[in-house]
Order: sequence, then structure tokens, then C-alpha cells
Amino acid sequence: MAKEVYLRKIIHNTHGELYQFLQLDPASGEERAASPFEAGMFKELEQEPELLYIQSKRGADAAGYCKGQCFVVKQGSKFAATTSPKCPKKYVRSREKLMLEKRLIPFQNQLLVMEDIEFDSPQAAMGAAIGGWVRGAHDWKEKPGT
Repeated sequence: MAKEVYLRKIIHNTHGELYQFLQLDPASGEERAASPFEAGMFKELEQEPELLYIQSKRGADAAGYCKGQCFVVKQGSKFAATTSPKCPKKYVRSREKLMLEKRLIPFQNQLLVMEDIEFDSPQAAMGAAIGGWVRGAHDWKEKPGT
């Protein structure tokens, strides 16, 4: 049987209200002081990913981050509403699929990203966002508008 971890409130004359983490062993009924971190009471906090940004003259205004080998475009980003004549078909198909899945919806002359979208690469994410030809992932910038 697993050990139960709980809090006990203590009123100290000098320090006021304090809390003690305790662990109860159900087999023996023994109470011991416990570390909340070692007992698993707190999940390890994930480090916020470094956001990168892309903006285009045709209306893309997106933020995203690298996740392993993939690139994630954040919910609330905006894609260009149209594609350029030279836009590769793979980006056109990707955008169409996302619109059919309601993950991209038309909004004020742009396409609004309704949930985080994972792409195979930063280049694929950028091509879909700007709706055009891209040379590489170098256009994702650390600060918006730079």
C-alpha cells in the first residue's frame, strides 16, 4: 500500500502559521516528516520554451517554438489568409487540411490558429503561416517584428 502524504497546520508562537508535510505509513500507522518534492506532491515545472516569431506583409503574425525535431505554432497565432502563386502545394494542402479540421479559421483577413499546431520543421511551419515559398527556417526571430 502507498504511503499517504498530507499537510498539518501548526501555530508557532514566534513564526505564526506554519505547515508541516507528513507521510503516514498505513501498515504501521507511523507518521514522519516528508519532503513534498520527494513524495511527488509537486510536478516538476516544465521550462517555458523560447518563443520565436514570424511576420509577413501578407498578414502572417505567428509565434512558435522548437519541440524536439518538430516546430509548434502557438494557439492565437495568425496565418496569412491567402497563398502566393509560387506557394508549394505541400503548404497549400497543409493549410487546407488545418482549415477542414477547424484548427485554422478565417478571422479579420487572416487565419486564426485555434490550438497549438505541430509541424515537421520550422520551415514547414513558416511556409504554412506565410502561405508562400521559404528558403529556410532563418526567418523565425526571437522578437516580434525584428
